[in-house]
Amino acid sequence: MFESQNGGLPLGGLRALNNGVSRRSLLRYAGLGAAAFGSASLLAACGGKDAPAALGATHKFAVAAFPGDAYFLDTINLENKIYAQHQLEVPKHITPQSGVQAFQLLVAGAVDGYAADTGLLMATHANSSKGKRPVLVGFRNLETTYGIVGGPDSQWPAADASFEEKMHSLKGKMIGVTAVGAGGDLQLRLALELAGMKAGDVTVLAVGPTAQAIPNIKAKRIDAYVGVQWTATRFIAKETAGTILLDFAEASAPELLRNQAVVAIAVREETAQQQPEVVQSWLAAQEAASKWVGENTEAAAKLLNDNGLGGNAPEIATEYVKHYGADVQPKLSPLFKATKETVENMAELALRFGSVKKGNITYEQLVPEFARA
Repeated sequence: MFESQNGGLPLGGLRALNNGVSRRSLLRYAGLGAAAFGSASLLAACGGKDAPAALGATHKFAVAAFPGDAYFLDTINLENKIYAQHQLEVPKHITPQSGVQAFQLLVAGAVDGYAADTGLLMATHANSSKGKRPVLVGFRNLETTYGIVGGPDSQWPAADASFEEKMHSLKGKMIGVTAVGAGGDLQLRLALELAGMKAGDVTVLAVGPTAQAIPNIKAKRIDAYVGVQWTATRFIAKETAGTILLDFAEASAPELLRNQAVVAIAVREETAQQQPEVVQSWLAAQEAASKWVGENTEAAAKLLNDNGLGGNAPEIATEYVKHYGADVQPKLSPLFKATKETVENMAELALRFGSVKKGNITYEQLVPEFARA
């Protein structure tokens, strides 16, 4: 959802992580720098071999997270001290510069848990060493979160127009994505294909995440932007006076585009094998956070607005909490367990994108037994 790479290894760097790259070098590469390295010791917050082994003891557990609705459960866990209630020591979250960097940290053992773009998780799993590769221990969202925001300087089709008409309105226009080869780029290519168009019908520009998308639309450098989170798409439209041209989850979108479980939960394979009780404690904390949203809707909306939207969009935060309770939460299995059907569906999509090769992903290797539905 947030970062995905078309063909082979994301950023060409994951194999290197299995060959003796130091954690200090890795953190500098990931953009965390000396400040993060020196403040209360980022690595001291990481789990792994130093974590207690006994069930019921407190375990150090490093969680990577970003602002926004896809990581809202992490925010709730931290703000409400739910981690501690599940014997997890998480003093703060690690915030890498991208999903790719988050997985680099996870593969290196500097991050223990991360909610991720499912396609990127699969690509990283396929291209990393056994034991160090990420495995999928559940899903946070069983629907797509992508959307396209049209800028205010173009005439866009009406909200009830067909998917094909909306996509064809992009022809000849400049479309912003977070990065070429990232999830938004791949989803855009798929949407163009499903609308009977070619990739060359639009010009794709890498402009970065939400913070960069807004000024690029305002400056007319791009005509539209592919949003990757539910709230981000709506926030961009609000801040630019633009239009939500297409929500990939809406009923008019093709099933292949709509029926995607885009937010998966990942841990390092060694962690799942050696400390399954710790992983299940982390899953239990997330389930507690999910229940908290339904029981505290006003407080949840305020927390999301303050932490994910800069305090500037309370109405979007409120709508997301309603959306979560009505559409996202009811589809989740207890402890977010992963079904074989869902995993195989996403593996086929990763194969179509070129992120993995045939046979790279199997349900039995990707999903630990305790995480299977």
